[in-house]
Amino acid sequence: MRFKEDYDGTTVNEIEFNHEGLKIKKVAKGHQKLSSFLKEVFLPEGYPNSVSRDYLTYQFWDTLQELCSTLNGTLASHAIFQGMGVGNSKASALGATYTWLMKDGTGMISNILFAWSKGTLLDIDAKRWRLFADVLNDIAMFLDLLSPLAPPYLFTFAMCCTSVFRSLVGVAGGCTRATIKQHQAQCNNMADVSAKDGSQEKLSGLLGLVLSMTLINIISVSPLITWTTFSLLTVLHLYFNYRACSCLVMKSLNPTRYKVLLEHWFREGSVLNPEQVNCKEPFILGHRGIQKRLVIGASLEDLDVSRSRMMSELETNESRYIIYSFNDEIRVCLRSGSNHRDQIEAYHLAYMAALQSSDSTIFLPNTDQKSKYQKFLSEMSQEGWDLSFSPLGASQLRYSPV
Repeated sequence: MRFKEDYDGTTVNEIEFNHEGLKIKKVAKGHQKLSSFLKEVFLPEGYPNSVSRDYLTYQFWDTLQELCSTLNGTLASHAIFQGMGVGNSKASALGATYTWLMKDGTGMISNILFAWSKGTLLDIDAKRWRLFADVLNDIAMFLDLLSPLAPPYLFTFAMCCTSVFRSLVGVAGGCTRATIKQHQAQCNNMADVSAKDGSQEKLSGLLGLVLSMTLINIISVSPLITWTTFSLLTVLHLYFNYRACSCLVMKSLNPTRYKVLLEHWFREGSVLNPEQVNCKEPFILGHRGIQKRLVIGASLEDLDVSRSRMMSELETNESRYIIYSFNDEIRVCLRSGSNHRDQIEAYHLAYMAALQSSDSTIFLPNTDQKSKYQKFLSEMSQEGWDLSFSPLGASQLRYSPV
């Protein structure tokens, strides 16, 4: 009998059992062993089947932006040390320590406040906040380069500002990175995907350190060279980040992707697949297709039921949501026990209500609308959308009859 052994899609051994005993033939060649080793070190186990299809493209652009960020970080660190008086006999160690403590304290406070105010939004628009983090990081480095030019009494203030920016970068970048890794992990292997991403980041950092040793000797010659290098690296950094975010194909529905999907559905009568929607997703400025704002998870406090017909409609409503119009908003109130599927349905009908020019305050779906929605839902499943999770920005407010 003969068998072959494959490891991650590559045949490594041919094993033969005969009367003389066991015979093993090593198939993998030297270069195959090296490539397999590098694959094990830097790519998740089971690649490419264990990750999303956009994994390699995203990691390529992400590694390049990380390299640019590392080199810019060297320029920023050089400027900070100059501003703190490294090499200056008149500089005080106590003053430098005071500046450092003020910088760290300011960063900690801003970290807490930002996580409190924006934490729930980071899952919704991961691409936008990812790009936001990198833009803010470049602004912080820009201020670092300017800091040596500031008077001593403004240097501490400048350091505190950059610390605030970097704390926001840490929260937004870390949270969105986790969301992206969750999207890429297709076999419940988020820990492995995150660990290998860290290895890729460290490899990029090591290359950045080697290049920085050469870079720091060149930039010290002239401020013009420093600013030219920083400008070039910043442009490349932002470009690589945009390319990384653009190549992501998220299969879950956020408000922007859902509006792109619904706009095409009501105009063309067909459902776009995740790749088509992600290509059209305006993740920088958001979607501007409808005039009215959709609010999901709203309160019933502004619902006008003064007319008896509306009261009777409300009493006979068996849905897990109530949709009503208030000023320039279409509000969706969610009932206790409603799930992601209910939110997807309610958002669809709220979008439909926003397209209508009706004087009605309460919008309750009729049989025809329900039927069309079921067709829409069926086509979404066929196109590969993930309907088990929908970060549509719903608050935790729920109503229930008493």
